[in-house]
Amino acid sequence: MTSVRTLSASVHDPRRRISPPALAVFLAATLGALLGALLPLARPGAVATGIGVLAVLPLAALAWAGVARAATITAALAYVAALAWAYASEVAPTFSYDGLTDAGPQPTAVLLVATVAALPAAWLPLAPRRPSTVVLWVLYLLGYVPTVVVPLFMRGDLAAVLPFDLALLASMGLASLIVRRPPAPIAIRPLSLNAFTGLLVGLGLLCSAYIAVTFGVSLSLPGLASVYDTRADFRAAVGGSAAVAGYIVPWAGNVINPLLMALGVARRRAEIVTLGIVGQLLIYSVTGFKSILFSVALVPLVYLAISVASRVFGLLAAVVAPVIIACCLIATSTWGSIWPLAITARLFATPGQVGFYYYEYFSDHPSYALSQSILSWVVSRPYGEDVPFVIGSAYFSEGTNANGNIWADAFANFGFAGIVCFTLVLGLVLWIADGLAQGRDARVAGPMFAIAGLSLANSALFTTVLTLGLALGCLLIALMPPAPGHAARPSRVTR
Repeated sequence: MTSVRTLSASVHDPRRRISPPALAVFLAATLGALLGALLPLARPGAVATGIGVLAVLPLAALAWAGVARAATITAALAYVAALAWAYASEVAPTFSYDGLTDAGPQPTAVLLVATVAALPAAWLPLAPRRPSTVVLWVLYLLGYVPTVVVPLFMRGDLAAVLPFDLALLASMGLASLIVRRPPAPIAIRPLSLNAFTGLLVGLGLLCSAYIAVTFGVSLSLPGLASVYDTRADFRAAVGGSAAVAGYIVPWAGNVINPLLMALGVARRRAEIVTLGIVGQLLIYSVTGFKSILFSVALVPLVYLAISVASRVFGLLAAVVAPVIIACCLIATSTWGSIWPLAITARLFATPGQVGFYYYEYFSDHPSYALSQSILSWVVSRPYGEDVPFVIGSAYFSEGTNANGNIWADAFANFGFAGIVCFTLVLGLVLWIADGLAQGRDARVAGPMFAIAGLSLANSALFTTVLTLGLALGCLLIALMPPAPGHAARPSRVTR
């Protein structure tokens, strides 16, 4: 504990801080130096040079930004190395039938991609004072890094993946710049603590009651091997008479129940925690969505991280990722079960695989231009199915729903211009969320925003905001009373 606090304190040491303009100059100079140093990596025999270049990242951070930033970059590099090793040695040999193949890329190409993958750790905020920090770290670890690293192993050709990788790098920088602005000047008059608790409990009870009445209650949870049948039944129901469940179920699973669990822990109310957990298990029994089951563990982990090591949240997140990979591989080897390895593949490899499929396919096929959603009234659809089913049928099997992350969906709609535009929209959404959440308890809000980051790593931007509940979550956080020591600002909405 002492070491964590010591490291955390170094972030706020005035002797270790530099002004934003100086930081911008430093990052630009570092990036230019890195790109210049990485040019020789295009030639064989430059592995040692590449490793030296990678070592420059944490050393430069140590000199300019302090111990915590250097440790964070080192942890990010360790995560990239763990992912690359696990993919090539375990994931690809086991799941090659599903497209997760290893084409044996050149070491110099791997080093270049590793640099691109680790660079955002040099500027992402470490302390989760704003919801945007939690969202961006989860999106970085579970969306950005897999989408940068995995495709190189799948195709083995740096030229085939580098344009997409650099576009993603630019998008992470752009989103980070937007959320560094002062939070949006928006406020909603908050409720009292008891009123807010009652609102959440009431919503949780209503959602669970609706789900139980609509889909029934099962006394046993579906096994990990049988979730696909459960998902098929749920999708069929949502496409029929239970269409409203397509909103109520994800809103409950991604927003209401996680908030109940976090608020219950904060208030030391076991019955509220239990209500949230039971609600999540009910949703998992109906949908078979593993993310809902994993959220039961994710919520307390994020709550604990923000409570214990809030000043170095980013460092802790970067450390946890390779630890999870290592634990899953050890569990697979020890127990002889494939499921820990399957979890590794689904969490850390599949988002990159599917994301690259979107890029590869729509590089040679017509784009959607949002013809399947908000621009359907002015743009004709180029395909008879939505984007996930087009990609699923092209790369997996007919009828497969292959959801892509925010950048994959952006590219499917408008190409590289879509990545820029959708990143601007994401930055705006997070900027507004930061404004609405000012003064709120980050321990309660953080887990819900972590789930939003997980959604962005696996789903489209507008789907995450509307269908998966990010907009609802922002509204509920705005209604939450300020944390002790934070005065509520006058509402500009209710005047």
